[in-house]
Amino acid sequence: MNLYAVIWLSLAVLLAALEAGTAQFVSIWFSLAAVVATLLALVGAPVGLQIIVFVVVSAVLVAALRPVARRLARPGRTRPAPTPTNADRAVGETVVVLRDVGGGETGQAAGEVKVNGLVWSAVTPDGAVIRAGERARVLAIEGAKLIVEKSAGKNQTVLEEV
Repeated sequence: MNLYAVIWLSLAVLLAALEAGTAQFVSIWFSLAAVVATLLALVGAPVGLQIIVFVVVSAVLVAALRPVARRLARPGRTRPAPTPTNADRAVGETVVVLRDVGGGETGQAAGEVKVNGLVWSAVTPDGAVIRAGERARVLAIEGAKLIVEKSAGKNQTVLEEV
């Protein structure tokens, strides 16, 4: 095997390994072009032709196949929808506020609530404050925090659940 074939094949393997570490469809096209250049090197094509073919094949693959690959890789298209977790069942539940809850967007510190026997950090979406002992309703889960709002109706203090 000649030296240029080894270089092109090494480049192809390196680029394929780089692509394996990402999901962006960036270097796979160059890896495939390096395989084509490897084949040219094996049949004795001049180095200049190998480089030109590498550049042209890379450009064609990126222009023609990358948009198709990205379209096929969109969530919901080829991948199943995300599976709900047990934490998702907290959405819509009534929670007991353990430590005053304020809005996360307004710079106030997150409070704590208890839902389904677990303690969570919580914020309100509008900056309203919900005092310890009051009830709130879970609107959403954002990372490791619950987004809560004051429960409608009577918002009596609850001590027996805390």
